[in-house]
Amino acid sequence: MHVPNVKKLVLCLGAATLLAAGVASASRIPGERSSESQRSSKSSKKEENAYPNAKRHDPKTDMPSSLGTKLNKAQDAATEGDTDKALGLIEEVLNDKKVTPYAKAFALYLRSNAKWEKEDGAGAIADLKESIALDALPNNNQFPAIYTLAQFQLQEEQYADTIKTVDQYIDQSGDRKAEAIALKGNALYRAERYQEAADTMKAAIAASDKPQDSWNQILMASYFELNNYGEAAKISEAQLAKNPTDKKLIQQLASIYVNSDQNDKALKLLADSKSKGLMTTAEDYKLLAQLYAQADKPAEGAALLEEGFQKGVIPASNYELTKLLGDSYALADNEPKAIEAYNKASPLAKDGEVDFLRGQLQINAQQWAPAKESLTKSLQRGVKRQGAAYVLLGNAENELGNKAAAIAAMEKAKGYPETADMAGKWLKMIKGSGVPNKK
Repeated sequence: MHVPNVKKLVLCLGAATLLAAGVASASRIPGERSSESQRSSKSSKKEENAYPNAKRHDPKTDMPSSLGTKLNKAQDAATEGDTDKALGLIEEVLNDKKVTPYAKAFALYLRSNAKWEKEDGAGAIADLKESIALDALPNNNQFPAIYTLAQFQLQEEQYADTIKTVDQYIDQSGDRKAEAIALKGNALYRAERYQEAADTMKAAIAASDKPQDSWNQILMASYFELNNYGEAAKISEAQLAKNPTDKKLIQQLASIYVNSDQNDKALKLLADSKSKGLMTTAEDYKLLAQLYAQADKPAEGAALLEEGFQKGVIPASNYELTKLLGDSYALADNEPKAIEAYNKASPLAKDGEVDFLRGQLQINAQQWAPAKESLTKSLQRGVKRQGAAYVLLGNAENELGNKAAAIAAMEKAKGYPETADMAGKWLKMIKGSGVPNKK
């Protein structure tokens, strides 16, 4: 009997896990360009410089006041949720003959955000790239644009590009904030570069006074993929200590324990969660029942599943868990109960596998006529072990005295390499023994 495998990490990490809250917003554009205004603007920028370690010097900003006014109105419209109005104003700026590189870069920056709001990821990324390439925005906009580009690329599953863009952001801006390092770690994890992901996420966590829980999740998942279950368990245990009723964390830690061959720990963890009333779904029952099977405690698994069905947590129409109930009883050597469960599973099945298992047990119980019915159905519906099904069917037919049918089934079984020798021996016995045809 096959023991269900639960060596699977339960990990829910959306691509947006590490995205900052919202897209970096552009600052207001001056509505005029007098020399006095420019000097005042430069002084203000110097005082509010968010990137003191940047390699790049602020470029000269040059924009007609009419375009600045339109872009500020576009920004206001976007803030108020009127994306179409914002896009209309932006297009007017981009098509204006007086547009300057600064105005164009700013307009593309705003249009990128508007396109993102309209779920046009490809268009948003293209606009941001063009805006950045113009190299006309002040640092306080240029670097947020680069960082936002990395966020968009992560969302669009462009992981290699995300990594390059974050590196560009850190190198040019001189900003090694923990969020940027974590963003790169996220992309490395999704690119399946697990050791780099672990190293990078550790650096992000070390650089932050309040690292996000999701960073620890990715660090743990990276260790899991590297088969470093000890480190993965430490992280998961620490998170669970803070949130002892978090079912996802419980399932993750159970998966880690299973993969490190600590089934007893996994079983205790899930059994404790049940005692705390945290086992509320069919999947919860499934995971614990599978663990009971792997821990050679199938009777406990069967009792658990029976409870789930009785409480209505597991629907009677759930084929997978009805079959698992039969498997658990079979592993516990309770053949009558296993047959009963397989009887319930059979009408729900899409193939003949459960009928084959039922037929095997009915052969063991010398229930020849039901076994014949089950095995015939398994072959009609499609079963992987067809040779074995024909051998068992031939056995049932022989015991029922149907010698011709038994021979026909064994002849079929001879056509499969795995059962050819056995079927041949049966045929010699049936043909040579002179077993009377009971019919």
